[in-house]
Amino acid sequence: MNNKAKKKSKLKLVLWSLVIIVAALFIIRPMLAPKNIGSKEIIPTRGNLTTYYSFSGSVEAKNRETVFASKAMQVKDIKVEEGQIISKDDVLMTTAFGEKITAKIDGEVSKIYAEENAQLMPGGKLIEIVDYSDLQIIVKVDEYDLPSISKDKEAVVTIHSLGKDVKGTIAEISKEGTYMNGVTFFTASIALESNSSIKVGMSAEAKILDKSVQNALLLPVSAISFDTNNKAFVNVKADKGTKTAELEIGLTDGINAEVISGISEQDIVVIQDAEKSGFRPPFARQGNQENQEDDSSPEEN
Repeated sequence: MNNKAKKKSKLKLVLWSLVIIVAALFIIRPMLAPKNIGSKEIIPTRGNLTTYYSFSGSVEAKNRETVFASKAMQVKDIKVEEGQIISKDDVLMTTAFGEKITAKIDGEVSKIYAEENAQLMPGGKLIEIVDYSDLQIIVKVDEYDLPSISKDKEAVVTIHSLGKDVKGTIAEISKEGTYMNGVTFFTASIALESNSSIKVGMSAEAKILDKSVQNALLLPVSAISFDTNNKAFVNVKADKGTKTAELEIGLTDGINAEVISGISEQDIVVIQDAEKSGFRPPFARQGNQENQEDDSSPEEN
């Protein structure tokens, strides 16, 4: 290869190198440029904060009776029909020997198993009676939540499919628990107020009051950060930029937190946009609590 060809080859190599360097700068430069992190200002507000324990279950009938044949018999007459409302001691059917089989509870005949003139052996099912006017839900309560509930304590029961709340009262708590996966669970029955639209089998959630504070200083949980020692802090507006204020946190419902000390209503809290903000507090039992505030939401500037 002559000198002229060698010079052309070197020139091409230099030109391609320059092209690669320029392209790399276009790619890397945006990555190295400082990010424009937005911020917003939050003013603490006064309001009420209430937390609840939450338990799930399904609607059941408190009283139900399955009538069985106590001995071998032949059914003669069936005196009731399915859907009929009956009272305790009403005659349900008679046997070929003139014996009367009666109801032990008030309720509705939900199912008739026997037929007239049928021969039945002892233990055969005859009739099912359900009292649909007296409903309850049965919930599981772990041993750590057991101190929060007691007999006759009120509950708010949400019927999911109906989208409505009804009043409930704890009627009974089991005296023995069941050990499962390292935790012992107890059962509690919660009696429901009468409501004709509630049906057996509907899913429900019972909320039982835990704690409540009135006229508390509130901040959104999203505005609060924690340092490596798990101490809460916020950045507040100062004469020159911002300053850090350590907080003492009280009650929280996972959305708002009660501020016991560290800032006042006159302070303006400065936070980064949610997607840019730092680590957040591991507030416990957020799903088991609910907020009630005087103001609909903290004011934002």
